[in-house]
Amino acid sequence: MKDVVHIIGHKNPDTDSIVSAIAYAQLKQKLGINAIACRLGELNPETDFVLKKFQVPEPVYIQNARVKLYDVPFDEPLLLKKDDTIKEAWDRMGMRSTSALFVVDEAQKLIGVVSLSDMTNILMSDKGEKPISLMKNTSCENIRKVLQGEFLYECEAYRTNGRIHILCSRNAEYSDISYRDSIVVVNDDLKLQKRALSDGAGCMILVDVDIISQGIIRMAKEANCTIIKTPLNMFQVARSMYRSPSVKLIMKRKIISFNNHAYIDDVYKQMSKSRFRSYPIVNNQGVVLGSISRYHLLNYQKKKFILVDHNELSQSIDDLKEAEILEVVDHHRIGDVETTTPIRFRNEIIGSTVSIIARMYKEAGIVPEKKTAAIMCCAIISDTMNFNSPTTTPVDRELAKELAAVAGLDLDAMAKEMFGAVATIKGRSMSEILYNDFKEYNIDGRRIAIGQINIADEQEIVDVQDEIRSYMKKINEINKFDLLMMCFTAADGSGSNLVFIGSLSSLVDEAFKEDIMDDLYFVDGVISRKKQIIPSLSKCLEAM
Repeated sequence: MKDVVHIIGHKNPDTDSIVSAIAYAQLKQKLGINAIACRLGELNPETDFVLKKFQVPEPVYIQNARVKLYDVPFDEPLLLKKDDTIKEAWDRMGMRSTSALFVVDEAQKLIGVVSLSDMTNILMSDKGEKPISLMKNTSCENIRKVLQGEFLYECEAYRTNGRIHILCSRNAEYSDISYRDSIVVVNDDLKLQKRALSDGAGCMILVDVDIISQGIIRMAKEANCTIIKTPLNMFQVARSMYRSPSVKLIMKRKIISFNNHAYIDDVYKQMSKSRFRSYPIVNNQGVVLGSISRYHLLNYQKKKFILVDHNELSQSIDDLKEAEILEVVDHHRIGDVETTTPIRFRNEIIGSTVSIIARMYKEAGIVPEKKTAAIMCCAIISDTMNFNSPTTTPVDRELAKELAAVAGLDLDAMAKEMFGAVATIKGRSMSEILYNDFKEYNIDGRRIAIGQINIADEQEIVDVQDEIRSYMKKINEINKFDLLMMCFTAADGSGSNLVFIGSLSSLVDEAFKEDIMDDLYFVDGVISRKKQIIPSLSKCLEAM
């Protein structure tokens, strides 16, 4: 996540919002800033048509502004296989200052954790039943590997009771200790070697032995006793023997791990309830990706955002207050987004946010790529209703012409193609219609929400009028908006049909009483939420 800047439009994004994010991210990248375009919702049909026509990838979907584990730099994991020895674990832990190793299977999936305390409990206390039990379940191959030895004879049916006897004195020959099934460490004393074999030892470790007696080898075969010759001295063997068990014998199988998609604050809460020093991070398949400790979470970097085409919390990404806002580029009224430090805030009276970004390209002396210029033209056409919206300015027209020249587009032909392809509600669900381009507003403490969609045939409104009103009532039972409105805007920019419900419904009658043309509540010339609908409703609210 380091130095990544997320550029986002508003929820339920329209073409201007999506293209603004794409175009501004590309401009930032050309200026050496690691910016990515993101979206907060699904593409509406118009935006989907535009991006597919010009083969531009859609922005990355981002759910909220909270930081996830994959956003935080974490440590590379130290991994072991279950059959690796305690010595291998100890050596690897010493190479890296870590207190835990993660045991994985052949697919790198987590199956256990070995901690420093797990190993020291064994290595510092080699008496009692626990070490004996471990050695009883340790293969002779592990012993050979840890002792850097070689097999002089390897019994196929290796057996041991886990007890270790180190015979470094001739007195051991006369002791009454039984060495049956034990691991016996012995020097070049042939009598001691014979005593161990005749007693039925399971494994004999030869230390400081230069000449191998063939008679001893024959006795070992007859007694089914494995013989290992090691170059280590007696002290080194004594110190190393209890490092030969496999880590699977001491690993913890009840593991606290974290998915890399987990939120940082949730992870920290769970960490505070346990005492481990480090924890494995896994993906959805259980594959270990890394290791994380508390210190990673103390000063993690917040996500960084640039807001385009909006500056109100209700329209922006969830949990925005937990993030760092770097910049705002917008053409709407000033909303309620707050920052802790000064930021670059660019807000202009213009028909499209993309128009502002087109200006910023010119100011930077950079020409947009051909595909980018093409979708920028479409965004300006969309947000200005092909320059018929009252929000349209001469600057929008001029910038659109310049972009069209770069893209090789005919603006009128593009508008006709775009609106003709998507200005219909046939085959769409009520949810797709309402949330096609949906925005929430807070005006003097009143919650107002307005959905908008372009439509070419008014008969389509007649066909769904009752159904959309019923659906809106269900939605409002949940969200409790003071006013919920659906705005069906004519593709030719002549006006809009309004469907609305809520306690403030009378406001709509009052605000547009001079413009209502028919029973379908067509308001002549009203096509802009920002420039016409919201200001009219605000004025009526003030007069209440």
